Amino acid sequence: MENMYIAIDGDSVGTRLQQLILEEKLEELRCFSNSVKDTLFRFVQVLEKHGGIVYMDGGDNVFAECNRECAQIVAEYVSVENKRNRICYSLAIGENTQDTYIGLKYAKSSKIHYIEVVRKGTKMKFQPVL
Repeated sequence: MENMYIAIDGDSVGTRLQQLILEEKLEELRCFSNSVKDTLFRFVQVLEKHGGIVYMDGGDNVFAECNRECAQIVAEYVSVENKRNRICYSLAIGENTQDTYIGLKYAKSSKIHYIEVVRKGTKMKFQPVL
């Protein structure tokens, strides 16, 4: 089974952090920040449990390599977390790092938060993961 890449990024997290700082809501800032850290930690745990290699996790981002089965499990987990949290995370999977990154940007700008990038020759297609 071939490996692919997976990228996860929180939507509007930076904007929310800025707002809390500017409004001097420091306790809410701490809670929000801890929530982001805890959620990211769980994403990393799921990836590693299913054989993923995490190259980056920090802030509200994760970038990893895993097989298709692992990517599907993580996408489903992210979807569950999105329903449970105040924070929405977008996710993309692709065959290489560039396609995955472009897919993540597409996911963040669309209403489809879970994208797989599929290459057909020189054309790139974005399709829902879930």
